[in-house]
This record gives sequence, C-alpha cells and structure tokens, in this order.
Amino acid sequence: MKLKKIGHYLCLGIIILGVMVGCGNKPTELQEKKEEEVKGNCTVEECINQIEPKMKVEEVNQIIGFEGEKKADSDSYIWQLTTKTKIEVEYKDNLGSIKATYDKDKINSNELKMSIGYEIVNDIKKKTYTYEEMVEKFEGVEGHLESKSSTSKMYIWVKDGQTFRATFSDSLKGKCSIVSIR
Repeated sequence: MKLKKIGHYLCLGIIILGVMVGCGNKPTELQEKKEEEVKGNCTVEECINQIEPKMKVEEVNQIIGFEGEKKADSDSYIWQLTTKTKIEVEYKDNLGSIKATYDKDKINSNELKMSIGYEIVNDIKKKTYTYEEMVEKFEGVEGHLESKSSTSKMYIWVKDGQTFRATFSDSLKGKCSIVSIR
C-alpha cells in the first residue's frame, strides 16, 4: 500500500512540475513583434500627409511634436520617428522638399503584382498615368507617399523587398513622369 501511495505522489509531482514549467513566462511571438513606439504625434505616413512644402520648420515641429535635428552643412532637418522611420525636409528658397523613410517590412503588400509594375515601366513612354489611374492599374493597391515638393509627389509600392516608385508632376497635370523598380 505504501508503494502505491508513493507512486501516486510521484505522478502528481511530475504533473505539477510539468504544468509549472509549461506555464512559465516565455515571450510569445506576439510579444516579440511588439510595435516600436513612435516618437511624436504621428506615424511617418500621417506626418508626410500633413506637412506641406510652404510650411516653416516651426510648423513642421508642431505637427510632428518635437524639434527636428538640423544638418550641419545644409538647410535640412530630420525628425527620427522610430529606428526605421523618419521625415526629412530640405529648404531652398523658403520651400521644403519633404521625404519620408518607411520601414519597408511594414508597407510590404502581398496583393501587389510586381509584373504590373514592369508593364508600367515598359509603357511609360507611350502612356502616362495619374496616381488614381496607377492605383487602378495595380488593382486597387495604394502606394505610400514617399516625397513631395512644390511641383511633384512620389509614391512607393513594396513587394518582397522590391520597390516600385512613381513620380507625379504638377506641370504634367498630375501625370506620372518617372517610374523605377529596384
């Protein structure tokens, strides 16, 4: 009888030990992929959509929520939002050229068909597109505003490390003037 009781206690001890080890504080995949907190008032995409070329540095500081770091050798400012995203504004003649740097993993689109991008590259000398027409050509996949100036806007589409860029010029009534794939 004593041997039977010891066997029960031993089994019970093994079960309890197994439960305790199995329920430890191991980081889950969800915890490991925790988003990096954005410094400031907006994400990189929200910021570039709010900033206009005619805005002064003080206005950009107010939108983003902190002061930009001035580059020593030019009239350019950088707002580092996360380790992988930032906004840059370079001023010439009181107008800013605005550039957004995205975390390409976050804007990667599995729906994007890069073969359509190659078609556009090959056809751009014969046919130009507005941004809306290009989104339609890409079967509804929106681009991300990457840069803007007083005369143009550039959008980026990303698929599995490849980037498609298109620049839309105000002088061409919003039509695409330059495309590239890398």
